[in-house]
Amino acid sequence: MPEPVPFFPAPAPGGPDADDLAALRDADRRRTLTRIAFAVGFVLIGAALAAPVLAQVPPRQAATALLVALALTAVVGMCGDARQWLADRYELARGTGPGAGRRIVRRWYAPGSLVWYDDFIGGTTPLVVLGWVHDPACHQPWALVYDGTEPDPATGVWGAYWVPLEELASHPADYPAGPAEPDTAAGPGGFGVVA
Repeated sequence: MPEPVPFFPAPAPGGPDADDLAALRDADRRRTLTRIAFAVGFVLIGAALAAPVLAQVPPRQAATALLVALALTAVVGMCGDARQWLADRYELARGTGPGAGRRIVRRWYAPGSLVWYDDFIGGTTPLVVLGWVHDPACHQPWALVYDGTEPDPATGVWGAYWVPLEELASHPADYPAGPAEPDTAAGPGGFGVVA
């Protein structure tokens, strides 16, 4: 499952933020076109070098090799999707006490989990986690949460929005204190190390 992309409303046209965003988009477009040009060049060079060799291979063997390569690509992709699904929902946590090993625990902010957000205006609000991301460019993980309202772009009200993970809780604020939960600031790239 690809990681969700944050949505930020566009700034007002003509402002300094809009100019910065336009410059970033232009630079990104130039980099994308350069990468595409290099990729096309390498594919053409590879095809020119491989064409004489492939002309010598019998068609049945070439078709079999192509089919095996496509099947392996599909299996690797499915394994990657399964690994990402597991990494989004579970992590390896250190046990407590001397000689304790690691155990697999469910992330309290896994997609589909119910979390609470204390917004100081409307009180504690239950939210459903749609996804989360911990990009190396961010100093903390963020969660995409849904509050159950219908999105209305005209008024600027969105049903789903991004919240820093440290502002969410696995229980409401008035919930009785229980055992401490492990620090789960590991990234989605795998079963992170608990700090």
